[in-house]
Amino acid sequence: MKHKEVVAIGLLAALLVLAGPAKSLFTDMAISENNEISSGEFDIALSKDGNRFYNDLRLFEFSNLKPGDERTFTFYVKNRGDIDVSRLSMILDVRDLEDGSMSPAEKAVDNTTDVGELSGYLIVEELKVYRGNDSWTVDSVKGKSLRDISGEGIGLIDKPLKEDETLRVVMTVKFSEKAGNECQTDRVVVDMKLNAEQ
Repeated sequence: MKHKEVVAIGLLAALLVLAGPAKSLFTDMAISENNEISSGEFDIALSKDGNRFYNDLRLFEFSNLKPGDERTFTFYVKNRGDIDVSRLSMILDVRDLEDGSMSPAEKAVDNTTDVGELSGYLIVEELKVYRGNDSWTVDSVKGKSLRDISGEGIGLIDKPLKEDETLRVVMTVKFSEKAGNECQTDRVVVDMKLNAEQ
């Protein structure tokens, strides 16, 4: 009898091993496919009139100035991307050149034949920024010459520039009455770079 019980228990154990673990009858599955992550566009552009915007644009050219003359130029900056611009600065790279041959009056007082002096006498009278109904003056450059601010980062905004938002920037420069004959036939080349940060 014991022998039959041992054989029965052995057979039962073998069946359990062969059958494997017990399976549940309830099953379920959830799927999430084609998930995506993309980046936004960060893009600013310039315009002379606020209508058409470009990444590279010549904004001004003034000629035949005499001491005491003032010139104003206006440009627009637009956030064409879909990410806010938290910082926007303008950097002017100013280069002085002699514009052709020196006049006799200039030769008498100027011994630099390839470098002009004009940028030291072009004084920023005002730099004003407009955003919608708001406006503010950038006082950090007022009264300084173009030579003084060359290479300097000039902050233009105090709060983020939103998607499709536009700034109007107006700058007035005066040719100082203190300028003498050393500035005759001089030329200043101004490259402007606008740096935007997220």
